[in-house]
Amino acid sequence: MSLFAAFTFESPTLWVLVLTVAACGLLLRRRRFVKDTTLVGPWLWLLGSLGVIGCTHLVVAFSANGSVDESTHWETALILAAASSSFCPLMSLLGAKRPQDRGWHFVVLALWAILVLPVAESLVLRHGQMPDVQGARSWFMLILIGLGVINSLPTRYWFPAILFGGGQLLMLANSLPIVREFVDTSPTITGFSCCTMASIVATQLACHKSQANGSLDAVWCDFRDAFGLLWGLRVAEQINIAARSSSWPLALRWRGFVDEQGEPLDLNSLPDDTRKSLQQVIYNLLRRFVSQEWIAARMDNAID
Repeated sequence: MSLFAAFTFESPTLWVLVLTVAACGLLLRRRRFVKDTTLVGPWLWLLGSLGVIGCTHLVVAFSANGSVDESTHWETALILAAASSSFCPLMSLLGAKRPQDRGWHFVVLALWAILVLPVAESLVLRHGQMPDVQGARSWFMLILIGLGVINSLPTRYWFPAILFGGGQLLMLANSLPIVREFVDTSPTITGFSCCTMASIVATQLACHKSQANGSLDAVWCDFRDAFGLLWGLRVAEQINIAARSSSWPLALRWRGFVDEQGEPLDLNSLPDDTRKSLQQVIYNLLRRFVSQEWIAARMDNAID
C-alpha cells in the first residue's frame, strides 16, 4: 500500500489516525482533572491503550502488501492483543486506592499478559493459525466489559461507559461468547471509533463540576462519579458506619446526604461539632483516593 493510498478517504487509515491523535491529545490536555487523585494510573492505562490500538491498526494498514492470506493470522493476532489492552484502565481503577495503587499496576500488566496469551500461542506455537480464545478466558472478557459499564452506569459518565463497552464488544466480537455467533469478522475499527469517542465525551464531561447543593455533597458526588459504583458504595458504607456509631442524624445515599426521614439534608443545619467530625471522617476516607487540595476545592472550608 502506497503512502498516498493509505491516507485516502477510501481507506480507514486516516480515520484511525485522526481519532487516535484527537483522543490522546485531549486526554493529555485534561490531565489536570486527575493529577491530584489515584486516577492517574487508569488515565495512563487509557492513554496507552488507545495509543496502542490506534498504532496497531496503522501498522497493519501500512504492512498490507496484497498477500492477505499470508498476513491475516498475524494481523488478527496483533489487533486482538491491542484490543485486549482496553481492559487495563478498568482493572487499574479497581486498585486505585493508596497505598497499593502503584503496586497494582503489576496486577494490571499480568491481566493483559493472560489475555494476550492466545496471541503468543498463535504466533509462536501455531504459526499461521488464528488466535483461539475460548472457555473461561472469553467469558472473563465479557464479564469485564459488563463490569466496566455497570461501574459507571449510575454516574454522569453513563453514556461514555456504554459507548466504550459497545466498542469493546465490537473490537473483540470474534473472541466473546454469544457475540461471536452473530459476526464473521470483528468490526475492530468501528469498535475503536466507539472507544475513542467515549474517551472524548468523558473528558468533556469532566470539565463540568457537580451541581450538588452543599460542599460535602459536592465532594461526594464528584468522588462517586470519578471512581464509579464499586468504590462509591464502599466509601458510602464506611461513612454510614461512622454516622451510626456516632449517632449522627444523617445517612449517605447515592445522591447525597439525607436526614433520618430520608429527605435531602441541609448540612449547614448540623451542629458545628457534628459537621466538623463528618468532614474529618470524609477526609480520612478520601485521602486514599484524592489529595487534600482536591477535597478543599469542593468544600466551603478546607479541613485543617
